[in-house]
Amino acid sequence: MKSNIRRKLTALIFLVNMAIIALTWFMAVFMFKPMYYAVTQAELGNMMNKVVTAIELDGGITDKTLEEISGFINVGTCIDIADKNGNGMVLFEGIGDACQLHSEGSNSSFFEQQRKIDSYTAKELRRKIREHSRTNYNAHYQDDLGNIQAIKGRFYDGKYTIIVSTNLARIENIVSIVSTQLQTASLLGILLSIIIATVMSHWFMSPLLKMSAATKEIAKGNYDVKVQINSRDEFGQLAKDFNQMTEEIQRSHEMQKDLLANITHDLRTPLTIIKGYAESIKDITGDSKEIRDQQLTTIIEETDRLSQMVGSVMEYTKLNQTGYKLNIVQFDIADMCRDIVEMYSYKAEKDGKSVSYAGPEQVYVFADAALIERVIHNFISNALVHTPPQTRVGVAINITAEGKVKVSIYDSGQGIRQEDIPHLFDKYYRARKDGGKTGSGLGLAIVKSILENHNFKYGVESREGLGTEFWFII
Repeated sequence: MKSNIRRKLTALIFLVNMAIIALTWFMAVFMFKPMYYAVTQAELGNMMNKVVTAIELDGGITDKTLEEISGFINVGTCIDIADKNGNGMVLFEGIGDACQLHSEGSNSSFFEQQRKIDSYTAKELRRKIREHSRTNYNAHYQDDLGNIQAIKGRFYDGKYTIIVSTNLARIENIVSIVSTQLQTASLLGILLSIIIATVMSHWFMSPLLKMSAATKEIAKGNYDVKVQINSRDEFGQLAKDFNQMTEEIQRSHEMQKDLLANITHDLRTPLTIIKGYAESIKDITGDSKEIRDQQLTTIIEETDRLSQMVGSVMEYTKLNQTGYKLNIVQFDIADMCRDIVEMYSYKAEKDGKSVSYAGPEQVYVFADAALIERVIHNFISNALVHTPPQTRVGVAINITAEGKVKVSIYDSGQGIRQEDIPHLFDKYYRARKDGGKTGSGLGLAIVKSILENHNFKYGVESREGLGTEFWFII
């Protein structure tokens, strides 16, 4: 298939070059004479108009008219003016002895003026022009030696027969010379076309072959492969997109392996508990409603834990997908914090704890409100878990010197060891000895994903025995 495309591309480039060569041949061999004749006739027509205009302005042929007409003569042209009967009146020559209209054959003298002006050829031509009426008469005259003379004539005002002519200077010889030169140029062009087609097809196919090889490596499971194409054209952009795609595939693959490994480990414990209590209910509990209810409660709690774990995994996976779109809106984050604090207050009071808010009455920010609410919920719930009874969890909002909004959630717990702080936001990392407290292990990892998707700064400060503060800046 690779060689197929290369052959097709080589053939295409070669055919394009052949088409250009063929078009050049066609224009030079078949169109050169008609185009040359057409241009010559246009020039003769322009000269004819000048002669007629000069005669018309002067009311006939005068010395002034003749002087003016003589100025129209170019090298290779001549003007013949005869009366209404076809008798020559004046001849202006720019062709010289090469004029075929005013000679009596190869043995005649070219310097006998009267014989030149009233030659047999000239008289016959004048007669045809008069018969052609007053419109322009176009013709070509060719002698035995191959010389061609272009002719334009007009019978003007019933008084004057005007002939304007020019020598086409052996047009057949010119075409022959051009054809000979084209043969050499065509051979060189064909050879050059083959070389260019081969080089261009190789250059064009090279990046595609690189990407094809990289694709095969990816199919084998080698996600470290990179396509090195340094051009700034579409191939370079394609290589960049391909490498980015490879990185995302590798990232997704590693995440999948990691999640499977961790979820498999975390699912084993609740599933074992559920199975054990279910078997106990079936085989041991019997008619003891109290024991059965306790075991069923444990099964329900473990089932809820599984549901929470699966939900966290799905949420974390969604937030880490490339191109995840945030729903950015403007909202009052101070009002949001007060609502969340009130929501947790009842549960905190039951455990002998308290939750409070300190900060401005109104603070409007731009962010994904639902996700920021998820962050604050996570920080407060974690703080309540790790703060002892008769202490409080605080939520504070402060405006930084740069005019940004800093949201802080702090507790009065046992604090976190400094060596654990850099790993707190890693998935499935648990640092604090929480006395058997359970969770999905993804809470802070989800928070990290949310804040990084927003490009918000975040962090944690803790002192052992005094408490911990989690914060982020909008």
